[in-house]
Amino acid sequence: MDNLTHGLLGLALGALRRPEAPAGAPLSPTDKAVLLGSVLASELPDLDTLLPAANSVDHALRAHRGLSHALAFAPLVALTATALALLVFRRARFLPVYLSSLLALVVAHLLPDLWTGWGTRLLLPFSDQRLTLDWTMVVDPLVTLPLLVGTVWAWRRRARWRGALLVGLACSAAYVGMRGVLQATLTSRVREATPGAERVQVFPAWLSLTTWRYVTVLPSEYVAGTVSLGGSPHAERRLPRPGPDALPANVRAVPTVHEALAWARFPVISSTPVAEGRTVIRIGDLRYHLHGEPTLAFVLELGPDLAVTEARLERGGSARELLERWRGEPKGRRPSP
Repeated sequence: MDNLTHGLLGLALGALRRPEAPAGAPLSPTDKAVLLGSVLASELPDLDTLLPAANSVDHALRAHRGLSHALAFAPLVALTATALALLVFRRARFLPVYLSSLLALVVAHLLPDLWTGWGTRLLLPFSDQRLTLDWTMVVDPLVTLPLLVGTVWAWRRRARWRGALLVGLACSAAYVGMRGVLQATLTSRVREATPGAERVQVFPAWLSLTTWRYVTVLPSEYVAGTVSLGGSPHAERRLPRPGPDALPANVRAVPTVHEALAWARFPVISSTPVAEGRTVIRIGDLRYHLHGEPTLAFVLELGPDLAVTEARLERGGSARELLERWRGEPKGRRPSP
């Protein structure tokens, strides 16, 4: 999730602990440290975006959502947040601050990253697998809005600050839970429509609640389309599944290429020779598609010695172009094979 949502979730989770001070009275140092520690813990994992990386692809796939996002390191990250909060509020008690920070880290950061589609490596260092629930986009205003309204209300009506934060938290949690139910319902609908599918996956669609994207894996092809709560699955494009010969083994072994292939659950791969023995590798993923066309792709340029000379993440065009594609069929779209 985005950092605003992480922080607001952390603040609301900090309000779960009943304050030591009576209602309407100034908060105790421990009460204040609990709120601060919860916010810090919900934000600290994303400091890994400051870590150096060889290129933008390695940064997106290796540096970010690494050990700071792992369950095994959660106690250490929570301890860091607690130490920072206790530096500000020196008379606060350690245990309530630490427990609240640990809760906020797991529920306000690790769990929201899990329910988005990008994937997060919760099981590091024991497993490098990217886990995801695919319930929401990385930025979902309907997750953030109840939390933001609750925070603003708490700021303006400070006598009822705790209740306002908890109401916002409850509304946001109910919305995310509803999306989980919707995904399960629509997945069953797509699976019933394609009984021969090896695999069916349903993903959240951009700016939509009831219409979702899906990918169906057949023996020799992918079927990408949309499915809505009030209708049947609508196939928009069929693409051949890439085989093991889509890229040579020595190209697949290049670490950056390997990472991009591991990230792509439904890969769309192309390899184009260019001047001076260089090759441009494009690895898209159909879980991010508009009308069957991938909108996210890693583009890697390899030299004759297979060294990565350029690496970038393409997002399918400008915001205006994506909006035009979302509203209707993209211009120049290739026909389905």
